[in-house]
Amino acid sequence: MTKQFQIGIVGGGMIAQAHMKNFAGDSRTKLTWIAEINPDARAASAKTFDIANTTADYREMLKDPALDAVVVCTPPISHREIGIAVLQAGKHLLMEKPLTLTMEDAHALQAEAKKHPELKVSGCSARHARLQPKFAFIKKIIDSGKLGKIYLVHHRSLSRQGRGGIEYHPAAKWFLDRSKSGGGPLYDWGVYDMSFHLGLLGEPELLKLDAFCVNGLDKVAHGAPTFTVEEHGGAFMTFAGGIKYWWERASNVHTEEPNKTTILGTTGGLRFGYCSWDPATVEYFDVADAGTGKARVEKLEVDMSAHKDGDMPPLGKAFIDFLAGVGPAPMTFELEIKNLDILHKVYQAANW
Repeated sequence: MTKQFQIGIVGGGMIAQAHMKNFAGDSRTKLTWIAEINPDARAASAKTFDIANTTADYREMLKDPALDAVVVCTPPISHREIGIAVLQAGKHLLMEKPLTLTMEDAHALQAEAKKHPELKVSGCSARHARLQPKFAFIKKIIDSGKLGKIYLVHHRSLSRQGRGGIEYHPAAKWFLDRSKSGGGPLYDWGVYDMSFHLGLLGEPELLKLDAFCVNGLDKVAHGAPTFTVEEHGGAFMTFAGGIKYWWERASNVHTEEPNKTTILGTTGGLRFGYCSWDPATVEYFDVADAGTGKARVEKLEVDMSAHKDGDMPPLGKAFIDFLAGVGPAPMTFELEIKNLDILHKVYQAANW
């Protein structure tokens, strides 16, 4: 009989609810603990997902010898402390994104993980990225050589008044405090962007970059004690092999651009929105007759039917497969840290 893994959740907010739904819906796992400081949220989650044990202190949960794995769904400022405690307690770990607040925290967490090679650890930035059908579909095209030598990736996603802690999830004011969140849209979404785009390119090494960050782009009352995250930022990066990556994100800016990626090579190009809720069409541009004819575009449809329930269920399944020894880590700490380091270098280059 396949082992049923006992799962504990730290945090009871929006993302924790999505994780709990995943594990409650898989016969290979059973939710046995929730640690949440808000008593109402704690009680509501326990009732909804039939969780027998609840606590305000995650340390109590970690004392349970029957507990197999813990999912950490708290703000990034707490990830280092909780993650290290989970590993020291001998539990497998799924850490929400961003992995940590700082690079020092990330390296400390990784160092602790290396002390426990028997434990399985993963981050979550494969969600929206490597675990959905567009990633494999596009990577197959790139790997086939149909684009020739890739020289530019351009990604842009610009929103108006879509800020975490104000218009989106307004109760979570920690989104606006960089000392707690790590950053604005670059930090929040950059882990997904890097996971998707750099994964397509084979994880090239960053060579150099220039960057910018801006905030204060309106006078809307935010209701937070501090507002230190960027609203608009971006970078122009050069990776090994001469690949340029022009990357831009905004949660509030005086224009609007949909989530769109363009990948350009010497013999072809691709244009698409990589998120699962973007159109399933990938546009392939090339020139007919081996480059001697007319410019053309072909619209390729990605089969998203296996992904109809969104991006959270595949993450839950991938982590459970990992626990059961039938699949890889959804996102290794090594890759999480590599991509996090790029984001920190973007902020440094922007003097932010």
